[in-house]
Amino acid sequence: MKKLEQIDQQLEWVLAASDDVDSVQLQQLLEQRELVLQQLMAEPDKLEKQRWQQAIERTSGILERIRQHRERSAAQVQRLQHGQRSMQVYNKFR
Repeated sequence: MKKLEQIDQQLEWVLAASDDVDSVQLQQLLEQRELVLQQLMAEPDKLEKQRWQQAIERTSGILERIRQHRERSAAQVQRLQHGQRSMQVYNKFR
């Protein structure tokens, strides 16, 4: 459970660092997290209910931050595409 908490802290740090998230690092941390969760679920009798509940709450928070980053990235791409189309139209009439 300690390893899961450490990975969650790293994920929080990566997601809070800036708008420009290192996708490779994020992917690696999420893969590590998945492996740790699989290991924990393989031995359910060793899980403490309170710590497991905290892990679930952290998961919800992490998923929400990832969703927010995804939405911001999509909006940036949309603005970029709009700007490119505007430049194309401008260049036609130049």
